[in-house]
Amino acid sequence: MNPTDILNPSQRKPSKAYLVNKLREAVFSWREQGYPGVTPTTKRLLQFWFEEDHIVDEEPFEFWFAQREAIETLIYIKEVLKNKNFVDLAREFGSGPMYGYDPSIDIYPNYAFKMATGSGKTFVMAMAIAWAFFNNKFENSEEYPSKFLLIAPNIVVYERLKRDFEENKIFKKYPFVPTEWKDAWNLNIILREDPITTIPEKVLFLTNIQQLEDRQRSDEVNEILDLKDVQREKISETNRIREVLTSCSNVMILKDEAHHIYHVEKAWKKVLLKLNENLIKKFCKGIWAELDLSATPKTETGSLFPWIIVDFALAEAIEMNIVKRPMKGILKRAREITSDKAHERYRAWINAGVRRWREYKKNLEKVGKTPILFIMCENTDAADDVYTYLNSLSDLKNKVLIIHTNLSGEIQQKDLDKAREAAKNIDEGKEYDAIVSVMMLNEGWDVRNVTIVVGLRSYTSKRKVLPEQVIGRGLRKMFPDQPAGNYVNMLEVIGPKGLIQILDDLEQQEGIELATFDIEQKLNVTTIFVDEKKADKFNIIIPILSPRIERKELDLSRINFDKLEKGSFELQNKVLKTKYIAEDMLTKAVVVERQWTLPVPQDSNSVLAYYTHKILKEIRLPDTTNFPILYPFIKKYVSKRMFKQEVNLDDPRVLFVLSMPDSEEFLVNLFSKELKKVSIKQQEPKVLDKLELKETKPFVWSRQVYPADKSVLNYQPCGNNLEVEFCKFLDKTKDVKSFFKIPERKIGIYTEYLSSSDVVKQYYPDYIIELKNGEYYFVETKGLVDIDVPRKDERAKRWCKDLTKLTGKKWNFIRVNQQLFESHDFKSFEDLIKAHKKSKKS
Repeated sequence: MNPTDILNPSQRKPSKAYLVNKLREAVFSWREQGYPGVTPTTKRLLQFWFEEDHIVDEEPFEFWFAQREAIETLIYIKEVLKNKNFVDLAREFGSGPMYGYDPSIDIYPNYAFKMATGSGKTFVMAMAIAWAFFNNKFENSEEYPSKFLLIAPNIVVYERLKRDFEENKIFKKYPFVPTEWKDAWNLNIILREDPITTIPEKVLFLTNIQQLEDRQRSDEVNEILDLKDVQREKISETNRIREVLTSCSNVMILKDEAHHIYHVEKAWKKVLLKLNENLIKKFCKGIWAELDLSATPKTETGSLFPWIIVDFALAEAIEMNIVKRPMKGILKRAREITSDKAHERYRAWINAGVRRWREYKKNLEKVGKTPILFIMCENTDAADDVYTYLNSLSDLKNKVLIIHTNLSGEIQQKDLDKAREAAKNIDEGKEYDAIVSVMMLNEGWDVRNVTIVVGLRSYTSKRKVLPEQVIGRGLRKMFPDQPAGNYVNMLEVIGPKGLIQILDDLEQQEGIELATFDIEQKLNVTTIFVDEKKADKFNIIIPILSPRIERKELDLSRINFDKLEKGSFELQNKVLKTKYIAEDMLTKAVVVERQWTLPVPQDSNSVLAYYTHKILKEIRLPDTTNFPILYPFIKKYVSKRMFKQEVNLDDPRVLFVLSMPDSEEFLVNLFSKELKKVSIKQQEPKVLDKLELKETKPFVWSRQVYPADKSVLNYQPCGNNLEVEFCKFLDKTKDVKSFFKIPERKIGIYTEYLSSSDVVKQYYPDYIIELKNGEYYFVETKGLVDIDVPRKDERAKRWCKDLTKLTGKKWNFIRVNQQLFESHDFKSFEDLIKAHKKSKKS
C-alpha cells in the first residue's frame, strides 16, 4: 500500500479506542459523498490539500492518509455533527469498554489523535491551524478560533517544533495555504523566548510544559496560571502560558506528544477548567478545543484516552510504507557473558550491531547518507561503559553521542544542549555515527538515519519498558519517497532474550509479525547512480519549460457573454406572505391567526453584492481583488440574460425573483461553472532551464531494477514487471540510441495538466527515449486507464509540440498500453509506433 491510499474501515483492524470504529465508518461515508455540510472555505482547503498536486523542494508532494483522516475527522465532528464534548460523541459512536472518563472535566471539547511515530502529527496540527484560521477569516470569526497555543512536552520537542513553525516556515514550505489565499495569511508566531507587548488578533504561541512540570506543588502550579492581570511589558517566558490562557478566549490548544503531559494532567486540567470558567464570564467564550496528539495516548495506568477520535496504528504505518520496516536480528549461539561490565556482558550483540552498521555505511556512501547505530542500555552506568567501548573502535572514535536521562525518560540537563544540537544535525552525518542512551529515552528525539538499534536488556530484567521506546527512535524513514525493501528503509533490532521479549509484546499489541533475519547474512542495498563510462554516450538533455496552465485571477474577457446560458425567469406580480399562528400549549386551540407580508429586498445592489460574494467563495478566489471585476458582470447578466426579457434592476418584481432560492441556486451554479474555467490561465511556455540525465544524483531503490546498456544509469528503476519488460525491449532495439526510466519523485521531468475535476495537477511520464534518427519520445506504459488518462495524453502531446517549437528538435508522446505491448513481439521501436497508430485508428 501507498501512504496516500484511502483505507476502507472494513479492511482495517478494529481499534481498541472507544469512539474510533464507528467514527471511521462515518467519516469514510462522508468523504465518499464529497464532504457535505462544510463551509465553502473548508471545501476549498480539502480540495487543495488532497486533490491538487504539489511540488516541494522540486519533488512531488502528497499528504498521507493518516494526516488526511485526522483532519477530516476533526472537521466532521466540528462542522457536520456540531458535537462538541465527549459525551455527545459517546452517545452516537461509543463502543466497547471505556476507561478513565470523568464527566466533571467534560466541559469543553477535548479530542485525542493516536498516530504512530512518523505518521505526521506536526502536519495535522498545521492543517488544523490553517483550517480554523481561514474559516475565522472568511466564514465566521465568532465560531472559529484565531488564536492557538501549541505545547511541547519537553525542550527537544520544543526545538523541533520551533524549527518547523518559527517565521511560518512550515506554512511557507508545505502546501497548507492555497495559492490564491497566500496574501491573506497573516498568522503571527510567538515563541516561548519572544517578548510580548501586545497579543495579536491572529497568533500561534509555541511553548513547552516544563514550567508546569518543574513545580512540585499544586499551589505553585496555580500561582503560575493565576488570573491576575499582568503588565504587558513584563510578560516573559515564565508566565507565558498564564498570559495566553487568561487573555485569549476561543483559543485552540494543541499538545504534541500529549501523553507526556498526563502525569501533570490532573493539575493541568483543573487549571484549564477554572480558566475556561473565567474566560466564559469575561468574554462569553471559553476554550475552543484541546487537541491531544500522540503515538501512545495512554493514562498512567496504560488505558487509552477515552476521547481518542483517530487511531492510526503502527501496523498500518508499516503496511503503508510510512515508517521503516522493523526486523528482528537473530544472532545464533550468542549468550550473555558473566561480567558486571555491560560492554563485556553484551559484547556479542554490540559487535553484531557495529558490523551491520559498517555494512550500511559502505553501501550508503554513494548516496551521501550516514547510517546511525543506536545502542539502548538499561541504566546510565551501562551506557557510560558501552560509550567508552565504542570510542575505543577506530572508525567510531569521537563519533559517539551519549545521552543520559532521568527516571521519567527526559534528557538530563547536563546533556540537554548537546542533545538539542545533535538532533538538528545528526541526519546530515556532520558529527556522530552512533548514539548510546538508556531505554527510557522518551519520544521526541527521533532521527531518520537510525538503521540499527541494539537493545541491551537482560533476560532477567524486571524493569518495565514500552515496546515503542525500543523501536520508536528509529522508525522515521531515511528515504521518505521509497518503500521498505532490499535493506532500504529497514530498521534492524538486535539484542538478547530480554529485548526479543519486548518485540514479542509489540507484535501482540499491534497484531503484526516482524520479519527476522540472520545477522550474518550479507547486506546489499541497491544504489542507482550514473555510470561514468556511459554518461556522455547515453546522456539526454531535456529542456525545462515554464507552465502552460496556471490558476490565476479572473479573466472575464475569456467569457462570451452572448453565449452564456440564458435564464427563463419571469416577472410576476406576486406578494410573498407568511401566516402566524399562536396555539394554546395545553388545549392546542388556535388563539391567534394572522397573515403578514414578508419583506423583499429594496435595493438590487445589496442583492447582487451578496451573490458576487457567494460565487467568489464557491470558486475559492479572493474577494478583495475579484469583487470589482465580477460584480458588474453579474449585474449585466441579471439585467440582460437571466429573465425572458431585459429588465430594470430596480423593478420590485425583479427584486422579488432575486429573493427566491431558485434564483440563488441558478446564479451560483452557472457562474461557479463558468468562472472555474476562466480562473485557469493558459500561456505560451518558455525554456527556463535544461536537465542533463548524466547529472542525476545517486539514489537508493527498493523495487525491481534492470541493468540496461543504453542508459546513463547502472540500473533502470522499475515499479512492476511491465516496466522491466519494456526496458528489455528498448535495450535490444537497434533504432533506440538511449533511454531513461524516469524514477518516481526523483527527476524533475513533468508537466502540468487540468484534471477532470478542474484541478491543476502534475503528470510524470515513465520513459524518455532518444532515437538514432534524432527524434525524442516521452512514453507512458499503462495497465489500467483511469478518468484522467485522456487529459494527461493531450497535455503530454501539447508539451511535446511546445518542445519541438522551442528547441527545433522533434519531440513526440505515445501511451503504450500493456495489452498492445504484450500481444506483439516488436523488433524495433518503429514497429511499436506503427502498431500504436494502427490501434488508435481501429
